[in-house]
Amino acid sequence: MKKISFVILMLCLCVLNSCKNADDIKPEIAHIDIQLNVVRFDSIFAAATPKDFESVKANYPFMFQNNIPDSLWKLKMTDTLQKEIEKEVSQSFSDFSKQKAGIQLFFKHLKYYFPDESIPKVVTLAEFVDYKTKVILNDSLLFISLDNYLGKEHKFYQGFQDYIAYLQASHQILPDIAEQYAKQLVPLSKDRDFLSQMVYEGKILYFKKSMLPKVEAFHLIGYDKAQYEWAKTYETLVWQYFVERDLLYSTKSDLRRRFLKPGPFTKFYLKIDNETPPRLGQYLGWQIVNAYAQRYPEKSLKEIINTDEQILFSQSNYKP
Repeated sequence: MKKISFVILMLCLCVLNSCKNADDIKPEIAHIDIQLNVVRFDSIFAAATPKDFESVKANYPFMFQNNIPDSLWKLKMTDTLQKEIEKEVSQSFSDFSKQKAGIQLFFKHLKYYFPDESIPKVVTLAEFVDYKTKVILNDSLLFISLDNYLGKEHKFYQGFQDYIAYLQASHQILPDIAEQYAKQLVPLSKDRDFLSQMVYEGKILYFKKSMLPKVEAFHLIGYDKAQYEWAKTYETLVWQYFVERDLLYSTKSDLRRRFLKPGPFTKFYLKIDNETPPRLGQYLGWQIVNAYAQRYPEKSLKEIINTDEQILFSQSNYKP
């Protein structure tokens, strides 16, 4: 009897948890109909031979630019390194259904918050392991280089610094897509001071969280769990550091490099630097935007990201 009761209890917990997860998505967003077209060009190209080239080119003309000779494409079809990349991508992403569902949910959120935005064709690639061009967005196409998402321990990334290799994992696909849209939809700050730049980066992260409510916050900012917990724990001390050194309204060019740009850690020029997560200025900017959004729950996402950074900060009442 006790065993039966335990099973019933576990089933109830599973149902409750499932309902909780479903509640994370607004019904009006969940019901948006998105026709997502995903082209697995990585698989298509991997299966082709030089004799198939004309057919591939005719069926997927958007992949072939006039400045690249057909002869180079045909050589690529038989290149040893290219074949190895294609093999590794095929093994890691033989089933893309989970990623497709996540991308589709992202576009539902995009349509809800920005109804005028069109839904692009999604094209997956197996390319040259260039971590600087993992996701490329243009008017009608969204390219995802899956060779950049094989996991931080993968042999392709052995020469990468740890903070770069960590981001070469499948959990970064959705945040990277959201980042490309954020850079198009969040207006650049008109001010050069450090505070404005922090708040701008905070808007980017706030946008990403709004578009991807099911993605862990630490993945959105590119942290691991320990780094995220460090940022939460020492938020007040980091803020005090900025305030006490009069950095908020400084326009010194090195502040972006030290506190906002990618790197192995944040550069306070203190003994603890090696223990810190990178880009802590971004994290604080995010908390400022969160504070503003909590004070003004009636504000839409579009209104928040279009609010002047100085006004947003002054009205956020941010007090870590």
